[in-house]
Amino acid sequence: MPDYSIFGSCLRSEIAFPELRTAINAAPRWRLEISRQRHPPVGTALLGTDDIGGGVAVRLYKLPGGYLLEYDDNTGSFEVSADGGLITWFPVPNADSVMVRLHVIGRVLATALHAAGLFCLHGSGVVVEGGAIGFLAPRFWGKSTLAMALARAGAGLLSDDTLAVHPDDVPVKLWPGVHSVRLWGDSAERIAGDDPAEGASPFEVKRTFTRLPEHLLAREPVPVSAIYLLAPNLGTGPVAQRESLAPVPAAAALVGHAKIGALLGRSEAPVVLDRAVRIASRVPVYRLDLARDFARLSAVVMQLTEWHRGAAVGEGPVR
Repeated sequence: MPDYSIFGSCLRSEIAFPELRTAINAAPRWRLEISRQRHPPVGTALLGTDDIGGGVAVRLYKLPGGYLLEYDDNTGSFEVSADGGLITWFPVPNADSVMVRLHVIGRVLATALHAAGLFCLHGSGVVVEGGAIGFLAPRFWGKSTLAMALARAGAGLLSDDTLAVHPDDVPVKLWPGVHSVRLWGDSAERIAGDDPAEGASPFEVKRTFTRLPEHLLAREPVPVSAIYLLAPNLGTGPVAQRESLAPVPAAAALVGHAKIGALLGRSEAPVVLDRAVRIASRVPVYRLDLARDFARLSAVVMQLTEWHRGAAVGEGPVR
């Protein structure tokens, strides 16, 4: 089975992932196996449901020995062991291989990381001056665009779409995740000079950048300099200004941006909150008001770089 590099570790998989880079001489942290002998699990408890778009839903169940994710689309279901180390895919006939891979590097691995004690955030991250910066926001709010623009300006790309944090790391670090960036048509055209939409709505077609130069990639966990909650404006105010959050509202904001928060549901909420509180008590969390204007994006990048140039990475939130 091929080995792939993701989240700072190795995924050994029975299916190919062209989006990921090959891992050489690495011990696997996760194994992805295929099984066509599906048996109805016993003792399942529904944790939560999430709408992933296009009328497709995913459900997460707690099993006596782990978790089960069931998708309504043409992919199948995935079991995750209690320690997160083993992922078993039960495919449907003629499964959509592209969607299978997206599910695995998204919610499935996020579930495996949760099982192993990590906290997964819906966001993108870069490395500036040796410190990791995370950007959290809902879809369409520009977190991937901002991360890609910073990478083009010389920052290291840490991850797109999913940020993994272990609350017990000293210091707290952001883990490298997926090194491919998916941009909507308008962002791809402005940043990379390519228009994948070709006349279609810019929010219907995404371009995936999978072969970024090696020197732009961060492959090891990096101490956190800051986590930013994006708050785009119409470009009428300052290019970018930030406001630090106290630990309690910061923890609440982190919970709100949990990658699989809706799936984990109420029964896992105390676990999610505990991890968020531990992270927010040790990491600076800011609200970042920034101009949502491609013409001012380079100025936003310059301001962020200036804030973090020579900044010391240490424990404790900023007041």
